[in-house]
Amino acid sequence: MAVYVGRWDCPTCGNVGVLGPETQCPNCGSPRPKNVKFYLPSEAELVKDAKRIKEAQAGVDWICGHCGNQNKAANTHCSSCGNVRDDDSGDENLQERDYATNEVPVGSFEKERTYHPEEPQYKNNQPKKKKNIFGRIAAAVTAFLATIFGFQALQKTVDVTVQDFKWERQVQVIHLEPVQRESWNLPQGAYNVQKFKAIKGYDKVLRGYENKQVQKRVKVGERTYVCGKIDKGNGYFADKYCTEPVYETRTETQRVPVYDQVPIYGTKYRFTIKDWVDKQPLYAGGQNHDAYWPELKQKGSDWKTGQRKEHYHVIVREDDGELHEEEVGPNYWASLDYNQKIPAKHSIILNFYYGLADENKGR
Repeated sequence: MAVYVGRWDCPTCGNVGVLGPETQCPNCGSPRPKNVKFYLPSEAELVKDAKRIKEAQAGVDWICGHCGNQNKAANTHCSSCGNVRDDDSGDENLQERDYATNEVPVGSFEKERTYHPEEPQYKNNQPKKKKNIFGRIAAAVTAFLATIFGFQALQKTVDVTVQDFKWERQVQVIHLEPVQRESWNLPQGAYNVQKFKAIKGYDKVLRGYENKQVQKRVKVGERTYVCGKIDKGNGYFADKYCTEPVYETRTETQRVPVYDQVPIYGTKYRFTIKDWVDKQPLYAGGQNHDAYWPELKQKGSDWKTGQRKEHYHVIVREDDGELHEEEVGPNYWASLDYNQKIPAKHSIILNFYYGLADENKGR
């Protein structure tokens, strides 16, 4: 396991890149902060000395509950105040952290620094980014369009005059007549019946076996690789190892079954039977206010009408003479009359026509 020397930054004097195992800043003598964040720069030293490797593997450093001094894991007494390390003294351990390869901290935790009270806190003097001229143009166009649509949303009610009407009505026509059908079952009332054999389905029948070459992924072992770094909580970092299965593709010969699709025959019927058939529908319409339903001219029990469809339009005139046609519901259409004044919607600013204002127009 490769071991590396980490770094930490002194929050008291701003000294950057203090060697991780150091528990005091070599510049100002301040102790390593309680919430120290170690990082591993790209040029970090690879530890080869056996004594230092043993120190890195000894465990996390601990903080004395009496004086706050940081001590090595092997220390049984605080190196500053001499108090014994025990659970009753409020001693705390630093944390060991695991990092994935792309998450290993490589620089200072500057944004998390705790400044010394006497240290001036300078503002960020990063150069300002140039504004994108195209972005500004797009924002201006968006604002203009929003203003236009906002004006359109301001509406008023005006009266328009009923100029004319339009209507369309359709009636489905159905005739009972002989038709030819085919079925596996013979319905009541069928005549001119013919029987014949037809394929009703297929059976899957085993014909035998044959050899077939197949590709298979076979696990042949495991691979260990470096997948990150471990912050040992004592100023050192170590490689983090992960394992993954290793596969290889092999060609194997397998005996596979071969099936035939064998048709299943059944008796089918072709026959004549009387059934209702759609014919040309009846239409009626006009540009007036006298709507009526077209009547079926054929008589007898073998003729009947079915579904009905209807569409109604009203043509209105504004004061400036402009005409508009709108589809409305049958009840509203029937309640209107020529030259009647009815309410419509207009925009206040640009005077757009939005349509009839009556809530009952769709009924």
